[in-house]
Amino acid sequence: MSTQVAPFDGLVDTNGSTASSASAHAEPPPPPKHVCSRFLKKRPPDLYGQKHAVESAKCVNDSLRLLEKEIWKLDAERRRSLEMASVRCPEIYESKEHRLLFLRCEQFNVDLAALRMANYWDMRIELFGERAFEPLTIANVREENERELSLGFVRLLPDTDGTGRCNIFIDPRVLEGHEYNDDNMARALWYTLHVALENESTQQRGIAFLVYLRETYVRHFDRSLVKLLANSIKGVLPVRVSAIHIFHAPYLFEVLFDVVAILLGERLTQRIKMYSGEAEEIHDELTDFAIFPSRLPAELGGALKLDQEEWIAMRQNEEEANNE
Repeated sequence: MSTQVAPFDGLVDTNGSTASSASAHAEPPPPPKHVCSRFLKKRPPDLYGQKHAVESAKCVNDSLRLLEKEIWKLDAERRRSLEMASVRCPEIYESKEHRLLFLRCEQFNVDLAALRMANYWDMRIELFGERAFEPLTIANVREENERELSLGFVRLLPDTDGTGRCNIFIDPRVLEGHEYNDDNMARALWYTLHVALENESTQQRGIAFLVYLRETYVRHFDRSLVKLLANSIKGVLPVRVSAIHIFHAPYLFEVLFDVVAILLGERLTQRIKMYSGEAEEIHDELTDFAIFPSRLPAELGGALKLDQEEWIAMRQNEEEANNE
């Protein structure tokens, strides 16, 4: 049985995502006006209630032009990290591929993309220091964050689901009995999400998180870690969150939900959908979101047996091969 914390249907904002109305009869506020290309068109909402841009050549090229203008409209303080990136790693910062990450995340609302880029480079430099200006490779991330990466608190499932989204599996129990550093864990999250963003359809459609909470207790809830990870996603990483599917939440989660909601923020909280019951029932409900048992981890009664060390080795081999 599933419980949706906030319905996906409701008022549609200019990002193409939905927000619930306080009352069916209340007069909705006018949608915010954002800078976007005159060539921008969007497809009808998908099964998550999210719209997606039609990426015509005219729309993409015009949006990239407008993005550069919006970046220069930011005040000098907001541009500081962007200017550092433009000097230290222009091959990353100025690339079309990099800028499209932010345009796609913000549904080609160019002003929002510029703000997210500024926030992204602020936090990237804060987290990674000098390494911020290098590609986020497994070798660089593993060197200082191997323990946190190996824990597999955040794991990327192979391939994409039926909607073209990557799925991220989170199991707080893997932290049991292990010491870790919050910043190192955030760096591991950044790397994992950047791997997901190598997939173009995930850039366009977003990511669905699968959070497994069976047999979790108070000791598994690290408020500072949740806050740091949430702050990496909210308005920073170019990741469009389509849903946070939560499975077998204990009574603890109900007690802490208000705290979690504050940490996640309103938009992410609206993406939460909760499940309980037998595996077959959960599988049926996830099928409505094109997430099939064949691509679910064993913890959720699926066919996947996740091995974090194997995934790390695979990434190492792939990245070394690409650099040859």
